[in-house]
This record gives sequence, C-alpha cells and structure tokens, in this order.
Amino acid sequence: MRLLGAVMSLMLFAAACGDDDSNSGVTELGSGSSGSGSGSGSGSGSGSGSGSSSGSASSSGSSSAPAEVGVTGEDGGYAYASNVDSHVLVVQDICGIGDLLDAGDFDAVAAIYSDGINSVKSDGSIRSIGGFASRDDRNHGLDEYYGTPTPLDDFVTAALEGTGMFAGQSDAVRAQGVEKGIQNQVMVAWVVHELVTALTKAAEGNFDIQSGAVHNWDEGWAFYHGTAPGCAPYATGNKRAGNFGTLGADGETAVANENILAAMIQGRDALVEGNVTAAETATEEAIKNIVVIYSQAAIRYASLIEGDLADGNDAKAKEHQAEGLAFFRVIEAIVAPEGVDIDSINDIFDLANEPGANGYGDEVRAALQPAWDALGITAAEIGTLQ
Repeated sequence: MRLLGAVMSLMLFAAACGDDDSNSGVTELGSGSSGSGSGSGSGSGSGSGSGSSSGSASSSGSSSAPAEVGVTGEDGGYAYASNVDSHVLVVQDICGIGDLLDAGDFDAVAAIYSDGINSVKSDGSIRSIGGFASRDDRNHGLDEYYGTPTPLDDFVTAALEGTGMFAGQSDAVRAQGVEKGIQNQVMVAWVVHELVTALTKAAEGNFDIQSGAVHNWDEGWAFYHGTAPGCAPYATGNKRAGNFGTLGADGETAVANENILAAMIQGRDALVEGNVTAAETATEEAIKNIVVIYSQAAIRYASLIEGDLADGNDAKAKEHQAEGLAFFRVIEAIVAPEGVDIDSINDIFDLANEPGANGYGDEVRAALQPAWDALGITAAEIGTLQ
C-alpha cells in the first residue's frame, strides 16, 4: 500500500466529505442526481475530437454490476452500480474546446469551463469543470502540495487570461495550457478525489449504492472515461501508449487503460461487497497506471522540445514546454514523495526558462526513475518512445 499511503497522506478528510450538492457548480460527493444523460460509451476513444460513442444499457460478465432501478448503463467495459447519468456527461464539455482555442476564443472556453454545458443536475443546475477546480475542499491533496487553495483553477485561469505563469506567452502556448490543464490536470484530480472520497466513506461504513462509497467510485470512472472518452483523460492514455509501444492486444487501447479499467471494476465490486482492503488495492493500481500514462507524457513532450530546437522552431518548442508542464503536474504531487528530482523536471518545463536549457526527455526519464522503482513500475510498462 505504499502508493496509496503517499496519496492518502496528501488528503484532508474533513467532515465536509459527506453528501455535497451546493450551488458552487459541482456535485462530486454522492448527490444521487438523476440528470438527463445516458451512461453509454465505448472503450477506445483514442482521438481528441467528439469522442462520444454508444454502448449498451446493461452488461454482463466480469464488468457487470448489480442491476437496480436508476442505475446508469455501461461505459467502455465498466458497468455503473449507481446512477451517474449526469456525471458521465461532464467530459462532453471538453470536446469543443480545442476548436475554440484554435480560433483564439478564450472567452468562449472560459464560459464552458466555468458554467458547464452538458452535465445538468436533478435540480436544473449545471455541473462544471471549473466548479470543481475552484473548490478548496476537494480530496486530491494538491492544495497542500502547491500551497494554494485552488491550484487547478489557478493554472487553467492563468492560461485562459495570460497571467501568472502564462504571462507574456503566445496564444498558442496558452491554448496548450488550457486544453491539457482541463482535460488532464483537472479531470484526473477529480478522479482521484472521487476514489479517495469513496475510500473515506467506506472506512466510515457508508456503502450506500446511490450516495455512499460505491457512488463516488462510479463517478471516478465517469470523469476518467464517461460518454466521450476521446475528450477525457482516457484518450491521453491511448495516445501516449501509441507513442511508447504500450498498446494492448486490440492495437488501440493502452495497457495502462486496460489496467485502470480492471482496477475500477475490482474496486466497484469490492465496495458493493463492503471490502475496504480490496478497494484500497484497486485504488493503488489505478493511480499507479495514471503515473505510467503521465510519465510517458512528460518524457514525450520534453523530447519533442529537443526536436523542435533542432529544427529551429522555437515557437513550437515553447508550446511543447507548456504541454509538458500541464502533463507533469498531473502526477507531480504523487511522485514527489518517492525520491523524484522534482526541481530538475520543473526547470525543464518552467515557462520562465528557455526550452531545452535544462534538459530533455532523457533527463525527465532519469528523474522519474526513483518513483517507478518505488511504485513497482517496470521499464516495459513505460515502454520506449517511438
């Protein structure tokens, strides 16, 4: 349980971890809202476009969950045990952001981020990605790590407005910070929050399907995959696996994503049965594979900087620096306790530094190696950059 201990040590388990459906825009803690969406989806979603897909309303076999009235269907091989009809629609908000950023319409993106579009709750209010990111009471531990109440929102807002670490950067650089920050930093933190909240409720004996540990666990998959996997963190896993030769047997799905799905199914079943220890093991496996994906991402974008500079394309190198920064921040707080030279990686991706001045992909790989060793991540799981 080394990894879980490192993650859990970041968390503040406040009494506010009960049911929470305030007007701040986000319901992550067992609201049991019915919403208006469906829980259908596919398991590939390796692109970055619309990403929406269809699937069955029920499933069988190892992915099946106990059937009951009001249960959302299945997404990408995961059958929900509770009703997360509206939660699975959150990732659809991300789908149109890329085109808006290409057009330089940061205001439109800011509106989607802050107000939301697709995830309508039972009371008619809309769940938004920015609503989650701007909360200072979430169980992801990043507030403690970065020493600021809302580090996720701080990052995305700085990129949207061209302030803070994005001050003076081009629109193209800011766009990368916005897109990767929303799809990856915020959404993965949301997943971690739900898994930690599920374990907290389980430890308290709250296994209610629609409002307890199981419901939060379901929300974790809704935010990692949902009905638009091509716009979710799930897509990043598949893309990076394609870059590193770590796709599964179908040639489309990352082995890391296959492992995360298996862990989510294991954890769901464990919580349905009231088995806290098995759910903790599943959480550790899911987070380990998140570390695999975003280690690959950090290495790749540091390596791209080297190629850009060799081609004389300083502007593209700066964009890739911003992407690498956003990707690395997904796992920075997780790997930091494991002996990683955090400063050396941050120096590579710090937008205040010239791209390439402090190293490239090899340096990132070397800096991350202690964490892989500590977490049991093998060279084969990371793969080789193609």
